[in-house]
Amino acid sequence: MTSAPIRIGKHLSFCLFDPARMGRGYKHRERFNNAVFISPNRDFLFTKNEKCANVTLRFSLQNAVADKPLPRRFQNVDRWFLPLLQPSDLNLRRIADINSVPFKFAVVRNPYSRVLSLYLNSKAGRYGRSRMDRNMDFGSFVAHVTRQAPEEMNRHWRVQYYNIYCNVIHYDHFIRFENLEEELSRILERFSKRPEIRSIHKNQSRAGRRIAEHYTPEIAKRVRDTFALDFEFFGYSTELPD
Repeated sequence: MTSAPIRIGKHLSFCLFDPARMGRGYKHRERFNNAVFISPNRDFLFTKNEKCANVTLRFSLQNAVADKPLPRRFQNVDRWFLPLLQPSDLNLRRIADINSVPFKFAVVRNPYSRVLSLYLNSKAGRYGRSRMDRNMDFGSFVAHVTRQAPEEMNRHWRVQYYNIYCNVIHYDHFIRFENLEEELSRILERFSKRPEIRSIHKNQSRAGRRIAEHYTPEIAKRVRDTFALDFEFFGYSTELPD
């Protein structure tokens, strides 16, 4: 594998000079480069999607392609030290060339439960430029989230279509978060001799089972209108789950 200093240099070049002609600014290209994971054999590509078990996916896929099993306390923060590649490692001449990777996938989630999961798991903290009170009720939280345009949204609640760059990457498959273990197992078996799911905090909030406790018709309409593209593109019903 290419040494870490070379990969760091490629990462900086990708973000600073835009050799792949992605456009937008440095921060946008930096997030794209850190969000997309490509196997060393260039046979699959995965893009992380916050609040969709992306930690489990990153751990499982890094472990699947590593030369030997990764330790349980493995840290996967510094991308250039890890077996999965970044777009900058591919020396792309144009960003559309990333679609030459034969199998591209991401995990998506019902927008109703994704927003609720963030609310249930959040403790007072900073999300982008906005500080939210730990005592904020769900209706106020949804009002805060849904008044923003997609480009203003924090990645934890950004419209998923944009969060996983569906306008750039032509995906072959979307794993539904609701069927994660079954679908991920099949993908791991396809690409690895060590198909182990490293489950980390998966569905800790059980948000999908708590929809009725928190949603009113008014709150549901706010979420439905703001995330209309996700409902339509990923095929989720706009009816509230039972």
